[in-house]
Formats: sequence, structure tokens, C-alpha cells
Amino acid sequence: MSRIGEFEFIAQSLAPLAADYEGAFGLTDDAAFLAASSGLVVTSDTLIQGVHFRTDDPWDMAARKALRVNVSDLVAMAARPHAFLLSIVWPETVSARDQQRFVDGLAEDSAGYGMPLIGGDTTRGGDCLVITITAFGEVAQPLRRSGAQPGDRVFVSGTIGDGWLGLQSEALDLPETERNSLNDRYLLPRPPVALIETLRTSATAGLDISDGLISDAGHMAKASGVSVDLQLANIPLSAAARDWLARQDKRTDAMISLITGGDDYEMLFCCPADRVEALRISARNAGVAVTDIGCISEGSGVSVRDEKGNIVQILETGFTHF
Repeated sequence: MSRIGEFEFIAQSLAPLAADYEGAFGLTDDAAFLAASSGLVVTSDTLIQGVHFRTDDPWDMAARKALRVNVSDLVAMAARPHAFLLSIVWPETVSARDQQRFVDGLAEDSAGYGMPLIGGDTTRGGDCLVITITAFGEVAQPLRRSGAQPGDRVFVSGTIGDGWLGLQSEALDLPETERNSLNDRYLLPRPPVALIETLRTSATAGLDISDGLISDAGHMAKASGVSVDLQLANIPLSAAARDWLARQDKRTDAMISLITGGDDYEMLFCCPADRVEALRISARNAGVAVTDIGCISEGSGVSVRDEKGNIVQILETGFTHF
């Protein structure tokens, strides 16, 4: 399977992903024309092979993860996925087979999220795959990190810690089915798109959990000028994560690893006490599990308490690039 040139690759492999967006012009022009029924938000993430995904991860999975982490940012602002730009740096040794596998994965999630490709750039150089996606979402009034108020309840969607465990799944002392489940959660985040309407109608502040629950709670606390107070025992875990936790000698230390590890791509958000019941009903109707894990109070920073009410000391709050 011989490798083709840049423009042939765009025309043959990427242009079909733009077919449903009139303003993309079949990827034949210098830019795209954006048309949206409401306001637009924009986000961008770069994933580097060996840093944000493993060097031996399948390229279709890498493509899908790159799109999904951007979708996660859109959901965090209660924005509907609209379209995306893609820039790729292929390794010097890239094969046509790897390129096609990448495109196949991207096409699957582009269709699944109703999010067409509308432009970007491709080039080649170096020894690793670099993927940059810029995603656009539609929303009349974006959800911000800065709206949390004292008295609000703090919620998370889904479960926490699976991505971090999945990164090291091969080394875990767990049954194969659980290891595979965790690895899948790392490879393919599941941003809760179905929760968008709930966030729009009930949330006062929100963001996605990418760097770790505690680190991202700290971002919310700083932006809102409040304290985020969390109950360790209330943080939801998957069956596989609970199984792993039960096998650890130092349970509290292990739990801290789960809530600081990152790669969850779930939502952390706040809701006034008088909207909690409506939020629960809306989330249940959307088919998304949400869990009350704490509250907002006056002050600053993040506090985590155990079942006895004692403060849990956390030295490293989450992932950082620097």
C-alpha cells in the first residue's frame, strides 16, 4: 500500500469527512465559512504520540481520542458539537496503512458526533504523530468555570479514575475483562454529550476533568473565588476501579491516585440547592449518571474530607505539562 501525496490524501481521505458541511467547500479553499444558528465557542487540543497516547496505541484510537477530548471541552461549556479543524504532523516513516487507519477512526467519531471536518493542515516530519484539533460548538450562553456560588452542590458525571488506571492496565493485578475495560476507558474517553441540556438548564459552573478531579476542582475554585469542598467517600468509582482499590494496602493513598490521575473526561459542575432535584431528573432522563460529591463554600482552594470529617492531605493535585 504505497503512500500518496499531501493533496491526493486530502482529496481522497479527508474531503469525504467534510461532505456534509457546505461551508467547507470540499476542503478545496484556503478557509471555511462557518454557519451556526447561535453563538460559537472554540477549543483546541494537541495530542503527541508518546505523551498523550502510548506509542503503540492504534492510530484509529488516537484519532478518536483527539476528537473526543475536544468534544469534552465543548460539553463542559454546554455547547453542541458543530465542526472541527484538523492539523496533523505525520512521522517521517508514516505508511499509507497507518494513515488510512487514522482516517477510519476519525470518520467514525466525526459521524457519531455529527461533527464534520471543515479544514486544517497536513505535513510530515520528526518521529512521532502529532494531532491538533480545533473544535467549534454552538451555544447561546456558554457555561463558565466562574459561576459557582456558596451553597451550590458539586456534581460529577460518570466515574473517576478509570483513565488513569487504563494507562497502566497491563500491569494491574485484575481479571482480564476488567483490565480491558479500563484500557478502553483510557483509549476512548466518553464525554457525556447527552448531559449538555442538563448543564444548560441547571448548572452554574462547570468544566471537564482532564488533569485530575482535584486539579480541575482547583481551577473552578480559583475562577469562581470560592472553596470547593469534597467528600472522598462520595466520589463514584467503576466496578473495576473498586476492585483495584480493594487490593491496595494503603486505600487512602490509592484513592488519592484515582482522583488526581487525570484522563477522566467527565464533567465537574455545580448546581444551586433548589435545582438539584430538577438536575437529577434531567440527567436521569438523558441516561447520564451524576453524583453529588460536595459543596461550594466561602473561601478558596479545594478541601477533601474522609468519612470521619478529617482533611485528606494531597500533595500532587493532578497532571501538568510543565
